[in-house]
Amino acid sequence: MTSAYDCNVVIDLEFTPVPKALQDGTGLRQEIIEVGAVKLDPEGNVVAEFSHMVRPTLARSVSGQVRSLTGIVNGDIACARPLEDVIGALAAWIGPCRARMVTWSGCDWKQIRTELDAKGIQCALPHRWMDIQPLYAHFMGLPRKKVALCEAADWLGIPNDRSRAHRALYDAQITREVFSMMASGDLAEHRRRVRLETSKARHAAACSASIGSRCGGLADLLASLVAKEAQAGVAHAC
Repeated sequence: MTSAYDCNVVIDLEFTPVPKALQDGTGLRQEIIEVGAVKLDPEGNVVAEFSHMVRPTLARSVSGQVRSLTGIVNGDIACARPLEDVIGALAAWIGPCRARMVTWSGCDWKQIRTELDAKGIQCALPHRWMDIQPLYAHFMGLPRKKVALCEAADWLGIPNDRSRAHRALYDAQITREVFSMMASGDLAEHRRRVRLETSKARHAAACSASIGSRCGGLADLLASLVAKEAQAGVAHAC
């Protein structure tokens, strides 16, 4: 599906928690430590990738849980640039084109907005954001809105390496593949995997009855969302 935007930017972030004693009155509970993004042209082709570590200004180290989950260690962020510099580099990389940011879950947009406000950083990013996680769950007929990215990739038949998961660029790359397949509307294999998985659950009958009628309109829905945004300028401001 051809997008009405000059580019779609699929973005993912990694964070580390800020201990209460170090929040410095900002109320900022976590800080961004890595930014990864993939830029797509209107036809959905990958044209560039962006990957930067970020040095937190409140948290003094990467928490043990985050180190275990991501593999990011203190040495990775020690010499990194602060968020203000990385956000500026990201904005320059996106360029002046009419762009939309695409995420898997709304946490990334909320974190950017919260952290930029808390640190007094001027937001130079596009104002249009799309969280595809709830769209995915809705059109698969799932009763839950939150689906793990690796789970969605498995159902789509997208190879994904669990040992590389939870790194910003890698997760952005996987999200890009999910987004592209959703936008194409070619989800036959995906629907089959979802039916096999959900058939084990108590809601199997309702789910399988609704998947066939709902999935076929996914590309049309995405196109409709783009058209409505283009006409009405519907946006989430950073």
